[in-house]
Amino acid sequence: MAEVDVRVLREVHRPALAAFLDSRPDTHLFLRSNLARGRLEDDGKPFDGTWVGTVRDDGTVTSVAALFWNGVCLLQMPAHAQEILDMLAGAAPRALIELCGPTAQVEAALRHGLVRDRSLRGRHDAVVMRLSLAELAVPAALAATSVDTRPPMGEELTMLGVWYAAFNHEVFDEPRSPESDLRARQWVRAMHDERRDQIATVDDRPVAYCAITNQLGDEVNIGAVYTPPGLRGQGYARCVVAGILREAARDGVARAGLTALKDNPASLAAYRALGFRPAHDWTITRFFPA
Repeated sequence: MAEVDVRVLREVHRPALAAFLDSRPDTHLFLRSNLARGRLEDDGKPFDGTWVGTVRDDGTVTSVAALFWNGVCLLQMPAHAQEILDMLAGAAPRALIELCGPTAQVEAALRHGLVRDRSLRGRHDAVVMRLSLAELAVPAALAATSVDTRPPMGEELTMLGVWYAAFNHEVFDEPRSPESDLRARQWVRAMHDERRDQIATVDDRPVAYCAITNQLGDEVNIGAVYTPPGLRGQGYARCVVAGILREAARDGVARAGLTALKDNPASLAAYRALGFRPAHDWTITRFFPA
């Protein structure tokens, strides 16, 4: 049996690391995207991170955890969780504020000293759903143009900042404050400047919002899907997701994924109606500052 070493991964390990992540169907797009866009060293620049994993004597990577520039730790460690997290705790230059991964792996990580004694802000059990855009089921209202989709414009961005702050409060229990509202407005502006957002409209009035929160090659991740409470139950979320994916398909995107909370059956049903199917479970845990 090949020997396995736990080590901080460097650029020399990048090809083997990419091959390992690509081989695991429960690897989130964000983990693969951060590897493609960032360095395996954390100097605080976007997408950079500290990567710790297991490496066989033939150079094959078999397990990994990465703590990124923004304090988010992503897992793909089917084995050697305790040893990997031991080394990550000593090697990473910043504190962990969010831990995400396949549910069983997060459960193992929560027993580790890296986070075991930290105050948990929230835990969200979810399912990653995936779709081939060739199988996208366009809602009848969108096909009939009684609901339209387009990028937001002008003063709509201010309103969408409020929507996104409300989304974070509702989904992730993030307290509303002037600072959180400002971050929400800045996030919406960044998505808009990168042409990654869409709204659904009725008579040109915005009724729902979503964004492409990540892209790698011909695959995108959809997030921040939000309909104001008074407009829910009318299929607007399905329309805005279908609209942004229909546009992405015209640009060569072939596959899409999203993360849906298990305790929100309405969202799960809406995504299933578009053709999304569950791929694997996923858990997001957030912590108060140490």
